[in-house]
Amino acid sequence: MTNSSFNRVALGVALIASVALSARAQEKDDEKLGKRAERAAQVLTELVSLPDKSPPKSLLNAATCIAVVPGVVQAGLGVGGRFGFGVASCRTPSGWSAPVFVGLKGGSFGFQIGGQSADVVLVFVNKDAQRLASSTFDIGAGASVAAGPVGRNLSAETDYKAKAEIYSYSKTKGLFAGVSLSGTKWESDYDANKKEYGAVPNSPNGGDSKSVAALLSMEGSAAPSDLQVFVQSLEKNVGNGTEK
Repeated sequence: MTNSSFNRVALGVALIASVALSARAQEKDDEKLGKRAERAAQVLTELVSLPDKSPPKSLLNAATCIAVVPGVVQAGLGVGGRFGFGVASCRTPSGWSAPVFVGLKGGSFGFQIGGQSADVVLVFVNKDAQRLASSTFDIGAGASVAAGPVGRNLSAETDYKAKAEIYSYSKTKGLFAGVSLSGTKWESDYDANKKEYGAVPNSPNGGDSKSVAALLSMEGSAAPSDLQVFVQSLEKNVGNGTEK
């Protein structure tokens, strides 16, 4: 075999290997997104299943969107910022919407010691929650927030919308509690949404497919199969999701 022939063969093998590795990397990314939705579903089930510390049924009935961000961690040793990535869904006329990927950055999540993590659940109750959830805003400034009340059978007469737009819960050391997330930045995870759904308009990388707002209006049953676990958790633990 001549050197030029050998080089062509070697180049061909390298290209095939590169494509295979790229495909496997993409497969692993997809697996990670599915695991994120699965973990978010578990956290929601854990919160709602607590006998005396779960959110009131009346609050869950009033929810317009729900987000779950598992495993929020400190950014690094000696760094005060926290970050975490999760999943959100909103009520639509036909049930819970297609889940979207979101992120939280900064603020306090109910823990102070580096290395400790927290699972965070946010219950939106405002009518504008769908638009809000698809944007970037500072919790407490762009939307009012309060520590979530606990007690499954609290009065159904409570006007949650008059007190705050978002109620938040945080679990550390195995225990859930209401916690204020004031000062925390909410963001859409555009890269994750693009990988799961295709290009997303208004993302830093551009796009030409469904926007985050459009996804939050789309039926949950139309979402990819690896996200159905989160929709099913909402249906089981909160209700069918049809708009109130």
